[in-house]
Amino acid sequence: MMDPTTLFSYERHVDSRSLHGRTLLVTLGAYSDAGDAQQLIDDQLLNSLSSRVVGRLDMDQVYDYAGRRPEVTLQLDHFSDYEKPEILLHEVTAADGETFFLLTGPEPSFQWERVASALQIVVEQLGIERTLLLQGFPAPVPHTRELPVTRFAGDPDSITVRRTMPGTFRLRAPFTALLTMRLAESSHEVVGLTVHVPQYLHEMTYPDAAIALLGAITEEQGPQLPVESLEAQAGPVREAIAAQIDSQPALQEMVDGLEARFDRMITSGAGTEVPTADAIAAEVEEYLASFDQEDGGTDETKDTDHPDGPAPEQPTG
Repeated sequence: MMDPTTLFSYERHVDSRSLHGRTLLVTLGAYSDAGDAQQLIDDQLLNSLSSRVVGRLDMDQVYDYAGRRPEVTLQLDHFSDYEKPEILLHEVTAADGETFFLLTGPEPSFQWERVASALQIVVEQLGIERTLLLQGFPAPVPHTRELPVTRFAGDPDSITVRRTMPGTFRLRAPFTALLTMRLAESSHEVVGLTVHVPQYLHEMTYPDAAIALLGAITEEQGPQLPVESLEAQAGPVREAIAAQIDSQPALQEMVDGLEARFDRMITSGAGTEVPTADAIAAEVEEYLASFDQEDGGTDETKDTDHPDGPAPEQPTG
């Protein structure tokens, strides 16, 4: 394998020996970020807390520019506003003064093992005690209930709040899966947090998904993080979704069914049929398989991403 030490570099003005924090949050892209949860968290933390960029990966070595072309603006006779893809390491200071780190950017396209080795070196240099990976996932849950946040880890004993997926799945690996395994093999604590976003809302920006993840970060021994501005964004989105669903009986019927199924999962009583783990796992498996169908290049309408019914339009304003 090529030398991983040449892949990541600290900023010129940063003395890496002075950097230290116990937590690393990772919002690197994957095949799904339902509800724009990662983007919302990045914006929330970097705009509401004191932060600075302290390091970056060499994107020319790990990014597929032709496969995932960045955007650029053509203004009559010249180009501007090139959106350079970057994987950046931010040093962030929480409201209570605790320093932590945030790794942002797109999923690397190439040299996964080398990237994982480079990040392992960074984790060790910074004295990171716990790495938390954050992501959104489209799932058969209603927006009217608390969004579940399931956990995975390199070592299951690292999980503080036991909320795992209901079965065993074979799926296409995101880079963060490999990173989880490699960090764990080197005895580093790493826990993944996946918020389940209603599948009929997963293509829109959904602040409740980010709010759920921020709460789970604290549950998993991470820093206490602000949610006030996200709550302000979430209110109008909730109202718009409720209005759209109330005006469409088919959508309301779909949500009623999801509510009943969700409630049976978390409660039991006389005469109540509780879904088995196999039944729940089969449903999740169906959603995982939908990603393979999307990659197959078929020209499907947007509604085919929502087998339980059409998706409401994204609220505007």
